[in-house]
Parts: sequence; structure tokens; C-alpha cells
Amino acid sequence: MISKQNICEYIKQHNDDDILVDLRSRELYNFGTIDSAVNIPMENITELYALPKDRKIYLFCQVGDYSAEIAELLSDAGYDVCDLTGGYREYMRFRLSQPDE
Repeated sequence: MISKQNICEYIKQHNDDDILVDLRSRELYNFGTIDSAVNIPMENITELYALPKDRKIYLFCQVGDYSAEIAELLSDAGYDVCDLTGGYREYMRFRLSQPDE
């Protein structure tokens, strides 16, 4: 099953039991990512199939296009997947708009 959620909404209410996957390249991941995200670049798609099927998986990429495609593949394989729309770009806009704490 695939659900969709805006990445900013996810950040506001995520659960520590979630599996958050950054599908971007290792270079982009190393430049910056979302706390608790694991990096499984799209070109290593077979690694995604090693994730547990009993937990919800949240996917994001740079702008949201590729994560939607990967979410469909994982859903077809029996995973409970959420595509985080807007991607890392939207997340960065959100973070930059927040006042310093």
C-alpha cells in the first residue's frame, strides 16, 4: 500500500519507529539529509528489498519524482510505503523558514 504525505508534515509528526530512506546519491546524502534517514541510493534498489516488511517505510528523494516510482515498486512487493512529496528540496525550504531555536 502506498500513501503520500508532504515531507514537512512528516517532519512535524514522525515516529521514531519509522524507517526513513533518503534515495539520493551518497554525495548528496553526505552534504546533508534529514535526521535519522538512512541512505539507500536509487541505483542500489535491491538493498531496499532487505528492509523489514512489518514497519512503514518513508521515502524521499531530491524533489519527489523518483521516490514515487520507488514507492510503487516496493508496494508491489508487499511493503507499506509512504512517498514523502516535495523531497529534500521542500524540506530545506521548510527548515530555512523556521526561526532559530
